[in-house]
Amino acid sequence: MGNGASGAVELGRRPLPAWLACLILILILAAAIEASSQAFVRFAFPRQAAFLLWHPDLTEVRRAWDADIGRWDDEIGWPSAQEDVSPPRDRTGAKLNAEFPEIGHACISAYGDSFVWGDDIPLADGWLEQLSHQLDCRVANYGVSGYGTDQAYIRFTRKTADEAPVTLLGIFPENLMRNVNHYRGFMGFGLHPYFLKGRFVLDGAGRIEWIPRPRLDADGFVALHREPAEVVPRDYLLPDTRDGPATVRFPYVRAVAHVALMRRLWERLGGRPIWSEFFLPDHPSGALALTAAIGEAFAHEGERRRKRTTLVVMLPSASSFEGRAKFGEPEYLPLMAALAARGVDVFDPAPALLAVLGRRSYCDLYSIPAACQGHFGSAGSVLVAQVVAAELRRRGLIAP
Repeated sequence: MGNGASGAVELGRRPLPAWLACLILILILAAAIEASSQAFVRFAFPRQAAFLLWHPDLTEVRRAWDADIGRWDDEIGWPSAQEDVSPPRDRTGAKLNAEFPEIGHACISAYGDSFVWGDDIPLADGWLEQLSHQLDCRVANYGVSGYGTDQAYIRFTRKTADEAPVTLLGIFPENLMRNVNHYRGFMGFGLHPYFLKGRFVLDGAGRIEWIPRPRLDADGFVALHREPAEVVPRDYLLPDTRDGPATVRFPYVRAVAHVALMRRLWERLGGRPIWSEFFLPDHPSGALALTAAIGEAFAHEGERRRKRTTLVVMLPSASSFEGRAKFGEPEYLPLMAALAARGVDVFDPAPALLAVLGRRSYCDLYSIPAACQGHFGSAGSVLVAQVVAAELRRRGLIAP
């Protein structure tokens, strides 16, 4: 009693079992990783790589439907019938040509995407408008920004008033990805109903077969974003597939892992364009064989319409030049070989452009030379036009 402890007995704390301590540490670590992953994909993910993530705001999706209703083509998405014949296009759907505004008697027509249309620069500065100036004849530019080769082909079949004896099909390398895609939203183009289109597949005999654009109402368009695979099951770039974007949802670490393991991301980090794998003959998308078949169909359509020739013109990106310099050949070489094997005339202007540039950088061809990005700039378009004109003369397609 003399120690004042009033008889209390201290009980020692029993240590946690080793397995429980390990489990708690694992849970803490997992929670930290998950929280970091969520913060990264929601707040710190690089803006230029945002197309690798899929997290549509369904309220904004419905608003987009309401704002864009009716502004689409029922098969190829865009432009709508009204937009196709409104400025900056003429009543035939060709780009307005200030130097040769009179419709008809074009010496050349051209189809393709924004590298054909001439994004990022004034209307008159595109390489096809420069080609028109250099040849002193009308060049009808039917390019549409964001198009794949599939849409360019269908547009060609519709433009029955295109009487030009020579037709160019411009192929920007990313077109291979677009050709196996239904909805550009999966590629970061924006969540709009006009970015939904049909697509071609190859049948058992290797012929192109059209899968129609889904007919959707407002609820169907929302469903496209909530359950994409239910609406466009044949879109190769569906979210959470091998090459599609990663869905941003719990567990967020899965989205980070999906992006980190993307082969096309590692291709880019290795110095190749992000679409390089799509040019491999054994790529699961089948994009190479499909694009070659579409190019062949385009050439056959030209023959059916008794055009003198159809020429495919490759339109390299800055990353294409980078890959060529590092690996000795462009990523799109397999497509050129596949087209040639099908009897389709194809021209790669890159070697001639490098020769014309001399010691200057290929970045000077583009609209943002300091960052080596963008479409062909005004000055670069002049050089592209010169090189293409020289090739047309060499082939005897225009007067010397």
